[in-house]
Amino acid sequence: KDQSYFLSALTQEQLQRVLFPIGQYHKTEVRQLAIDFDLPNKNRPDSQGLCFLGKVKFDNFLSAYLGDRPGSIVDAATGEIIGNHKGL
Repeated sequence: KDQSYFLSALTQEQLQRVLFPIGQYHKTEVRQLAIDFDLPNKNRPDSQGLCFLGKVKFDNFLSAYLGDRPGSIVDAATGEIIGNHKGL
């Protein structure tokens, strides 16, 4: 979460220039700051998607930019294949 999908596509060079101005805070602390400063988004629920996608489906977005690389879902403890995924 926390835009991890977006960040995972950045290069190391790009990440070296990224600033996370509230990166030292936990989400609960950021929520409290929003309340303390009476910000308009203080009661906004957590996003379950990527805000910049709009109406585009998440799977379609990833497929368009990263392609499909299907593979197996493997149980790490047993090595057993327990399913398949479309790829990331």
